[in-house]
Amino acid sequence: MDGKEPYIRQQEEGENLYSRLQKKTLEEVQRLSGKVWTDFNVHDPGVTLADIANYALTETSYKLGFDLADYLTGEGENFNPKRFGLFPPGEVYTTAPVTTEDYRRLFFSHIPELENVWVECDPATGGYTVKIVLPPFNKEVKSEALVERVQMVYNEHRNLCEYLNQVIVVKPEELEFHARFEIEPGQDATLMLVEIYQIILRYLSGAVSISTPEEQEISGMPLEEWLEGSDDTVRVVIPRQQNTEYELYNKLWQVKGIKSFSVCYLMKNNEPLTNFSGGYSLKIPRKKDDLKVDIYCGCSQVQVDMEKFTKQLSELYNTKVYIPEEKRNYQWAGLKGTNHDIFTHYPIARDFPACYNLSPDRKPLTSFEAYLKLYDQTIEQGLSEVKKLDRLLSIEAKDIDYPVSHNIYALKSRYMDFLDQLYCVESQPAWMEEFDNYGETKEEILRRRAGFLRYIAYLIKNRAQARNITDSDGKENVAVAKEWFCRLLGISWNENRSVGNVLASHNLMLMKTNGKGKIPRNFINARLIDERILENCHMEPIVHEKQPEDENEKFEQYSRLRTELPVFNQNFISSGLFRGGIFLDNYRLVLADENEYMLVFRNREENIWMNLGRTNKKVELNSLANILRYYLQELNHACETLYIVEPVLSKSHPFTLSLVLPSWTARFWSPRFREVCRDLLRSILPAHLSGTIYWLNIAFMQEFEDCYRLWRQALAKQYMDDVEMLQDTMNGILKKVKDKDKNTLDDTY
Repeated sequence: MDGKEPYIRQQEEGENLYSRLQKKTLEEVQRLSGKVWTDFNVHDPGVTLADIANYALTETSYKLGFDLADYLTGEGENFNPKRFGLFPPGEVYTTAPVTTEDYRRLFFSHIPELENVWVECDPATGGYTVKIVLPPFNKEVKSEALVERVQMVYNEHRNLCEYLNQVIVVKPEELEFHARFEIEPGQDATLMLVEIYQIILRYLSGAVSISTPEEQEISGMPLEEWLEGSDDTVRVVIPRQQNTEYELYNKLWQVKGIKSFSVCYLMKNNEPLTNFSGGYSLKIPRKKDDLKVDIYCGCSQVQVDMEKFTKQLSELYNTKVYIPEEKRNYQWAGLKGTNHDIFTHYPIARDFPACYNLSPDRKPLTSFEAYLKLYDQTIEQGLSEVKKLDRLLSIEAKDIDYPVSHNIYALKSRYMDFLDQLYCVESQPAWMEEFDNYGETKEEILRRRAGFLRYIAYLIKNRAQARNITDSDGKENVAVAKEWFCRLLGISWNENRSVGNVLASHNLMLMKTNGKGKIPRNFINARLIDERILENCHMEPIVHEKQPEDENEKFEQYSRLRTELPVFNQNFISSGLFRGGIFLDNYRLVLADENEYMLVFRNREENIWMNLGRTNKKVELNSLANILRYYLQELNHACETLYIVEPVLSKSHPFTLSLVLPSWTARFWSPRFREVCRDLLRSILPAHLSGTIYWLNIAFMQEFEDCYRLWRQALAKQYMDDVEMLQDTMNGILKKVKDKDKNTLDDTY
């Protein structure tokens, strides 16, 4: 049979699963019963059950025999590997620009109008100088427009502690082509001259080759090789050239239709040039008198149509087109998945002969029907777990919260551990457990880990990328190292909001646990001294309640805190309550009097119990404890962020960073957590960068954020005097920080 035609292979006797199951079943029955056998008839329930059960197992085996991608494909959908943290080649194999050659490829890819571009980097400052050559034909392209596009492309791909110093439009010295060659009969001399000039133009500009992703399959090149060194799916190749007359000549004589060259020079100041490394362009003849090329066919000189020559050369040169973003996001064909309707199971009791008088729907069931039900439950449970496999392995937010089996946390965590190993990251570092995961529930941990892993390919690729300084918006325009840090910790990276204003915006003031603020605080707190009712035997733990997802419901709950908990009668909040209140274990219910309960809080920073409220409604106090815990957890999260300041942008301290974080939250207040944060930042940031980590209190943070916002705006508008002044102001604020609130970004991690 033709191998291209589909056919079903006939299985050998005993090869199929049913036959093997039957054989093993009968062997086991014979082993157990000896040589005493009944006849094989419908009145023998043991043999009949074995026969029917083996059919059910064979059918189940078929249902479980499809490719994994099939089970991960929903009805009417295509298989989407990103849903499961398996990213496409364009996101995994591509790399962000790092070297000058990387940036050169980047400019060629995004700005096809460039005739040539050279990129230089000052190793002492990290400042880049980009030299560009305008196209020889397209006079509509203005130098100012090209300079702006170079600036835009660079700043969108700028790395930390690097900057664009200047963009220079250069006009390379033009070389004049002198040649005499013979062509074969029947060739169009004008078109051949166009091809020769095109080859010389490309050679002098680096012979850059730009390929769209659709060309990959034709090339036969593996995807990892195709995408190596590319920022996206567009492949840019700048070949290594000797830039010599000999190398160029080897390309020219291979033009189809040329018999021989007798003269072939590129002339500079009427002298033949043999080395083109200095960077040159080609003079394009517009008139017949400007052409220094003689073309022969046999003994006859062939004339060139100059109008046709310039038009054809211009059209050929301008075939370089801009590749839009949608084509750069090209998706290569990958695994295919087919959804199968396999999850329906019919009770095996229905397959028994009618003489058994079995009914799986009978109530109550007979003992034999109940026994058969065990088979059905086992198969149904297995199919049910397979049906939930797509949601189990999914890292999308919508698939985190849904009713599943009790071991969902362990199973999902194991899969996320697998993704961690696949990408060599830690979405749940061991040190997170030291701080009880910030009081997170298991579902909250999964949600945070999934949020980090959904972007891990982007974070790894662009880890060294800085913010775009030409854009003052700070919602998404942040350094990727900051986004990595914030996603891992589950906090916001939005720089349009001030963490120094979070508590004030909730009409709250943080009271110190020591120092000048301690005396007035003692008169405000409802402190409880030790007595019998505060013994463990008289206390009840708080029962966890899930927070509503609807924002309006959450707002209503938070409003209850203000009216129902006396601790909010003033706008002062204890630091111990603010930081320790995120842990539900610190709350207790105490029977204060007959039918009256207190909600008390263990302030571990001062080792005291605080009375938060009292009522005769025990359930209400339990709910208020949960609401308060969520409220304080959100406040702590909202107060946490990271600012990355690059002093080099104001022409000072190259390759040095100032990393600014708040000091007053539950985690950031801990010396141990600050230590692991330093290690984390050191592992994320490029190894050649140094710097200092500053932990600011609320007052310093408000001053800093005010300057930082103006500094960002001044950079975007290129008000360099203001940039330097604001940088000095920020430096002054950071100098006030005490040594205990500083960490050096060293290599001790």
